[in-house]
Amino acid sequence: MSESSGLPAVVDRFLRYVRIDTASDRDSTSFPSTEKQKDLSRLLAEELRALGLEDAEMDEYGYVYATLPSTLPEADAASTPTLALFAHVDTSQDEPGGPVVPLIHENYDGSVFELPGRLPAGGAVTLDPERSPALREHVGHDLISSDGTTLLGSDDKAGCAVIMQTVEDLLADPSVPRPPIRVCFTVDEEIGKGVDKLDLERLAADVAYTIDGSGTGTLSYETFNAAEAVIEVTGVNVHAGYAKDVMANAVTILARILDRLPADETPETTEDREGYYCPIEMSGTISSARSKMILRDFTTAGLAARKQLVESLVADACRAHPRASIDLQMSDQYKNMKEYIEAKDRRAVTFAFAAADEMGIELESELVRGGTDGSRLSEMGLPTPNVFDGGYDYHSRFEWNTVQNLEASLAYVQNLVRYWAEHGRDPV
Repeated sequence: MSESSGLPAVVDRFLRYVRIDTASDRDSTSFPSTEKQKDLSRLLAEELRALGLEDAEMDEYGYVYATLPSTLPEADAASTPTLALFAHVDTSQDEPGGPVVPLIHENYDGSVFELPGRLPAGGAVTLDPERSPALREHVGHDLISSDGTTLLGSDDKAGCAVIMQTVEDLLADPSVPRPPIRVCFTVDEEIGKGVDKLDLERLAADVAYTIDGSGTGTLSYETFNAAEAVIEVTGVNVHAGYAKDVMANAVTILARILDRLPADETPETTEDREGYYCPIEMSGTISSARSKMILRDFTTAGLAARKQLVESLVADACRAHPRASIDLQMSDQYKNMKEYIEAKDRRAVTFAFAAADEMGIELESELVRGGTDGSRLSEMGLPTPNVFDGGYDYHSRFEWNTVQNLEASLAYVQNLVRYWAEHGRDPV
């Protein structure tokens, strides 16, 4: 328990961390995309040093690195994989990131209730089991939410709190076996750039986990393959009264391209392993128009087919509108981590299930209809599944977690660490 608040220490940490506005910015050209992310990174580095991790530091990009030495005999530690624990400090820009006013609703009774904050347009946010069925599974829990005017920030300050509390607890009890552990907090995960500047040699880990999954009792090791497409149309603008056979309306051309995307392959119409096309930005005038979209598919071949369709739509538009200039830029964002994990060290998955079995947890494999830092890390050669942190309804004012879920994530992560210490020398 935290002596200052009477709350479990991991909850006390979480409440402190969410108050720091760390929203990233997908339109920024700097790294990290917002300097305010470093406010939390700096605090985490200071707290790690205060706990005794003398090498803890924040680098120029806002990444935090630290080492928790093994308690195993020297020879055993040398032959045990070094385990890295990751969480990201940034939050989504889709809703206001601060000032967050975290609230605890004790002994939730399953009813609908209104959060006290007033929205700019009037009214308030209501937590309703009809909208969020998972609330029904948390009757009796102590719910944590914002006041409704901002997101909460469980994604991923819950992971930050769990990792920091794990470090403190393990240091307090050296009798618990632990492998060599590297702690790392990243930036800009929410905009797909979380490991762009990460130094894997400096990290020096063999296997890792991101503590960034929603709900409880879930492990994610299969994500979308992801790409981004940017279409820019340069048109020809003349007086509308004399436009016949002269004007090339960039807005109209771009709208027609987007309208030809499959209507039943959008985020709103797909689920499970179904991929999609999703325009996320559109702006322009007759002279020029621009749209950014994201493409998602669980298979490599499926993503390639989606990219090919966008290319063909743009090519068709070029032929249909010769007076306009249309440019398409596509870039890959991250890959499905599953094939990389299985090729490198599947124990990242099997040990996670085994550690849960020991605790009586029926760990479920959950597809990620998105990506995590673990997607890129696994592709880069560091197998990194994603572990639950207890939160729900990420990226929204409806976001919530519970005291009990944070404690469950903490207990599981600590047991997972111990399991690697005891079985890490087993054959791959």
